[in-house]
Amino acid sequence: MASGAGRPISAIGLFRHPHHPGAAPLAEAIAAWLRKQGVRVWETDRLDPGVASEVAAVDLLVTLGGDGSILRAARLAAGHLTLILGINLGRMGFLTETEPDRWPEVLSRVLEGKYWVEERMMLRARAFREETLLAEGEALNDVVVGQGTLGRVVRLEARVDGDLLTTYVADALIIATPTGSTAYALAAGGPIMPPQQRNILLVPVAPHLSLDRAVVLAEGVQVQVVVRGHSPAAFTLDGELTAPLAPGDRVEVAASPHVARFARVRERDYFYRTLMERLVPREAGGKF
Repeated sequence: MASGAGRPISAIGLFRHPHHPGAAPLAEAIAAWLRKQGVRVWETDRLDPGVASEVAAVDLLVTLGGDGSILRAARLAAGHLTLILGINLGRMGFLTETEPDRWPEVLSRVLEGKYWVEERMMLRARAFREETLLAEGEALNDVVVGQGTLGRVVRLEARVDGDLLTTYVADALIIATPTGSTAYALAAGGPIMPPQQRNILLVPVAPHLSLDRAVVLAEGVQVQVVVRGHSPAAFTLDGELTAPLAPGDRVEVAASPHVARFARVRERDYFYRTLMERLVPREAGGKF
């Protein structure tokens, strides 16, 4: 989903990746330039609940890192009007808007209101032990229920709106958004979905004598995953461990009422070009 011309930007947050040597000097240069434009600037090298109020107070959060930085920013900004714009210091940069050498041009256009807002679906997940809530949170890419500390396959009973779909015997089950279809789900053999869709994707990882195909579900469904058998499991949101699970525990996943909101200056059909640039290897001379 996309909206039209952008609203005025008067306060910008800068997240500088704490482990990338180029992030701090780049943030310093951007902050100095923004202040000359009359913009209020807030800087941080952490994206955790401790800075949630600061994230909510800025119009735009610029991340100087990779896609992992954007995933954390999206979870913090969920439920607020804060926009996200990524400057790619990582490897893939599927979610980022620009490379480091183009930030003056991109931010100038944003400050002029010459940007559009892209909204991407998120997931809300909760893990339970009987009726006790173990953990909850939101994800932009995926929710994964997978192997615990023993490294054994897990038995996962999957239900859709209460009806049994199947029982997976696998390393993990990925529950992904369209955004997450180009991440872990793609590596596990799932389909690529355009980001404006709002479907939920189920992809098993290394299934053994069980359903080995990806399943695309409608936006409004609830997915319930129950750990069966005797092996422990783990519950992760966007690749970050959220809670260990024991047999009998369940994870409930549905579309979040919140969306991730990105400030874009590229053409609205950028997704497929970015996909080819990132996924299709090119030989010398630009040939496929």
